[in-house]
Amino acid sequence: MMKFSEIAKKFNITVNLESENDFEVKGLSCNSENVKEGYIFFAIKGLKNNGNKFTNDAIRNGAKIIFSEEDAKEYVPVGFHKVNQIRKLMALVSGYFYGNPSLKLKLMGITGTNGKTTTSYLIRSFLKDAGFKTGIIGTIGYDTGDVKMDSTMTTPDSIETNMMLGEMVNSKIDFCLMEVSSIALSMDRVYGMNFETAVFTNLTSEHLDFHHDMSNYFEAKKLLFDRLTSSAHAISNTDDEYGRIILNDTKAKKFFYSMKNESGLKAFNERITLSGLEFEVKYKDKSYKLSSNLTGRFNIYNILASVSAVLQYDIDMNFLKESLQNFKEVDGRFNRIKLPNGAIAIIDYSHTSDSLKNAIESAREIVSGEQQGKVITIFGCGGNKDRTKRPVMGNYATELSDHSIITSDNPRYENPMEIIKEILTGVNTKNNYEVIENREEAISRGIEIARSGDIVLICGKGHETYQDIGGVKSHFDDKEIVAKYLSLAK
Repeated sequence: MMKFSEIAKKFNITVNLESENDFEVKGLSCNSENVKEGYIFFAIKGLKNNGNKFTNDAIRNGAKIIFSEEDAKEYVPVGFHKVNQIRKLMALVSGYFYGNPSLKLKLMGITGTNGKTTTSYLIRSFLKDAGFKTGIIGTIGYDTGDVKMDSTMTTPDSIETNMMLGEMVNSKIDFCLMEVSSIALSMDRVYGMNFETAVFTNLTSEHLDFHHDMSNYFEAKKLLFDRLTSSAHAISNTDDEYGRIILNDTKAKKFFYSMKNESGLKAFNERITLSGLEFEVKYKDKSYKLSSNLTGRFNIYNILASVSAVLQYDIDMNFLKESLQNFKEVDGRFNRIKLPNGAIAIIDYSHTSDSLKNAIESAREIVSGEQQGKVITIFGCGGNKDRTKRPVMGNYATELSDHSIITSDNPRYENPMEIIKEILTGVNTKNNYEVIENREEAISRGIEIARSGDIVLICGKGHETYQDIGGVKSHFDDKEIVAKYLSLAK
């Protein structure tokens, strides 16, 4: 434990110890409900709530110090400090409070619109096979070595993140793989953390409800690379239009991967089937043949990103070639389920316009090759999220699929049919789609009309096991629904 005076001295916080008795800091929080005796409370104005409205609750729960960007509106019976850039301060204080854990392990950040989860799990698999202990912070869950838990968001706030990194240090973790979202970067959730490696996957339209335009979205992602030191590694996809310029201002050592443009690790001669991938890569003037249980062209990029990151740690390419063959698909990422009649259901998390496009094109590539079937796409769009992607997704689904079923995803506080109406504004066809608002009925319908060789592509929720309707989360698992209606596949 440490005294508040120690924190105040470290961060040049003026303290009058006559009126503010020094105390042993027991914890930090930006959520008044989590405050306990001896805590510091950061009253942060968030996207949904303003922490300044809950300072009295925090004090009742035991807060000794309040930090805020606002003036105190009334007498505060504890230490109150008005500060600038409170999120940055919270990140720095939490790093210091938990012993600067990002300096004591190898921290890898993976960012981009799509592919972050699969890329992080691939890197983790390679490192574990090489004998390293790994932790993970990402969309599917958090694993600190001794503790595994479901994730509440892709990248949690700086207090929770530093706390988890501290737990990883105590568990003797060698590497932490962290998915770093653009919102997290914009809101300083990872500010001050020492990333030894950063990986960029791609950038397409997403989170524009928050960022407003692609320029702001790009600049948020770029922060991760701009803050790297000269001893760090910056890995990027040179086939993506943003992939090279995102590293323009980084001090780190640069490494690029690709399938089209020249790069340090380039894939070619790819063969994509329902059962997996085969392709060659060129690395340091040598060619290697790689194979994977994963499928879909987009997964070649995920593999290239992962291999590129691990190569920076002098792990042999032949070792990675063998390790890759043992990797199983990530939960909710293009998971294949055989139906009794020879059709295939695929569960995928694709919830952005570009990831939906990639998933459908991958399914199309498979059925056009060995399967000789049709692509039936089932999808919806989440409520209270970026609305600009809805018509785009409607267009991609109906233009690229043989048949589409437009349904509900997580409508949250929006009317599901109003979301569907916005999706339909992007639809230009008339006879290759239907609307079934109830997601379970939509999935059962897709299975019922599928024939041998077809792919029923169920998009949007992936690993999620709930549906959020009106702010109420009820159990819903796409995989379970498929299993329930297997008998319809005749």
